[in-house]
Amino acid sequence: MRRHRPLMCGAIQSLPPTLVLDALTAASVDDESIDVMTDLRCEVEKDHPGLHAAVVRLLYGSRPETVWTQWVDWRAPAGVLVLGDCPGERRVPSGRDDWCGLFVDHPGRCSFDLVDPEHEAFMAANPAYRRLFAGGAAGGTHPEGPSS
Repeated sequence: MRRHRPLMCGAIQSLPPTLVLDALTAASVDDESIDVMTDLRCEVEKDHPGLHAAVVRLLYGSRPETVWTQWVDWRAPAGVLVLGDCPGERRVPSGRDDWCGLFVDHPGRCSFDLVDPEHEAFMAANPAYRRLFAGGAAGGTHPEGPSS
């Protein structure tokens, strides 16, 4: 019997242009990255309690933290905040996505335990990428490891 992994929420929202500057100045870091994500998808587990949340800017400083935004269904985000990175780590490393990509004290399971339905649909429609991510493993092993 195949075990189904929980889904990522995936609620879609856009970062308002007024928050782009806030995202750039939310934390002082010594890198020159000015990448701000404006097309957002909620990254926490589906059917989670509370607000939707998405990464807005990755920080490459000495502290493990990231710029996030949060929103309520059908409303645009109203601000950005710097949150510490979740320390979650796979018990049995797989070599890919072994660390949680969410924030400290996030609701639900860690990101490495979630399935992104949009990514799965893309992989299903593009066999070349499926083979690339499978690393040429016999039998087309999924990059997240075998399902049980």
